[in-house]
Amino acid sequence: MDLKKHAPEWNPTKIIGDSGLGSGRAGTSIFRNIDARVLLPSAFVVILALSATTRWYVPGTVFVVVALITMYTVHSRKSYLKLLMYPITIALFLLVVQAYTYGSTVVLTVIWPVYAEGIASGWLLAMRVLASVSILLLLVESKSQLELIEALRWFKMPVEMRNLMSLMFRYVSVISEEFTTMFHAQQARLGYSAKLSWYKKINNLATIAGMLLIRSYDRSYRVMMSMMARGYTQNVDMGGKFERFARKDYMFAAFALVIIAGIVLVGAVS
Repeated sequence: MDLKKHAPEWNPTKIIGDSGLGSGRAGTSIFRNIDARVLLPSAFVVILALSATTRWYVPGTVFVVVALITMYTVHSRKSYLKLLMYPITIALFLLVVQAYTYGSTVVLTVIWPVYAEGIASGWLLAMRVLASVSILLLLVESKSQLELIEALRWFKMPVEMRNLMSLMFRYVSVISEEFTTMFHAQQARLGYSAKLSWYKKINNLATIAGMLLIRSYDRSYRVMMSMMARGYTQNVDMGGKFERFARKDYMFAAFALVIIAGIVLVGAVS
């Protein structure tokens, strides 16, 4: 039997696979040497400032600049562009919803009336989403998960939340690997052949999702018992002393304040 005739049409593991961003390793961004205790609040405040902008070209400019910086330093540009597809999809969805539901001035009719105010509002929301996500992607490319969690320890975030974040970072990749293994097993049995209907393919994916949920519960129980056997308690808080801020950290903080002030002054003025 010629297996080439039964080649699958698509492979979702290429979409949810490891992107290289936000991994346990340190990043290669130009902000790699900046302390995470400075980068984290800077990114957070910039996103807050962008959420208050009323002019679309401000978050649009931030998105373009940050995306270019990240593409220049990221390990895999293809993986980065793949990650950008998710926020782009959400941004387009917001644009369409706003265009059809908000406003009073009809500019054209495509099945339903499209409003000018909705287009303007949706475009602004889309730019805010893209700019915010691009900043977060640059952040996780600049610092490893451990460095970001250690920065949260300096900001006195409760140890329970930080431990939960550590487990989530660890087991998201594990679940992704298990999904890939099960998907390839189904794929080898022609579970995603071109001759199958979309309904059958979605049903096969649903089967994987159910098995993955059961395995996740089983793994979480075994991990909990293993941690308790090694003396884990909710009050444990391991970590060393923090280093003093360097001159470059203070310079970056001043630069971030200038950027935030510029976004507020230019973007928030009606």
